[in-house]
Amino acid sequence: MILGITGGFGCGKSSVLQFFRTRSWFVLDADSVCRDFYENRNPQLMDCIENNFGSDMFLADGHVDRKKLAEKLFSTPEKMQMITGVIYPLLDLKIKNAIADCRARKQHGAFELPLLYEAGYGGCFDAVLAIWCEKSLRKERLKKRNFTPEEVDRRDKMQIAPDEKLEKADFAVINNGSLENLHAQLELLAERFENEI
Repeated sequence: MILGITGGFGCGKSSVLQFFRTRSWFVLDADSVCRDFYENRNPQLMDCIENNFGSDMFLADGHVDRKKLAEKLFSTPEKMQMITGVIYPLLDLKIKNAIADCRARKQHGAFELPLLYEAGYGGCFDAVLAIWCEKSLRKERLKKRNFTPEEVDRRDKMQIAPDEKLEKADFAVINNGSLENLHAQLELLAERFENEI
């Protein structure tokens, strides 16, 4: 099973990915892969940032000030498109290579992509799992991670609504309760997925 995982900002996708990791699935977190492009100072990405935002987007050590950049990106969609125009092809290669490796090894794979539908990955997976929780709960969880309600709203506007992701997906889990409740739902799904091969 090659599973795509998506959902709204702060709905618990990382917890879901961690669950599949504990079952020895191959896992890929698109956000982590994208962070690596910044950390490793990918030349194409660095050039794009400097050309479109200027050198004040960089810290003294040469790394991108990602918080400062995020504020710009989430307030100007056209600037976001410039950055994603560089990042998506790099990410696409990583994802497609990893899917091919999983299939060759006959290994289950779980791929967390917050923008799975927005980036056109719906058809790349055997199934898509959407994680959903109430917006007020998402905001409460994200507050603990130092995101303001306004930041959450701005990010939500850049994505397909969580309700729509839920409707599009093949499977769904509702993450309004405890971690134990989430794991109970995932156990049922994982057993089904693992028995399909």
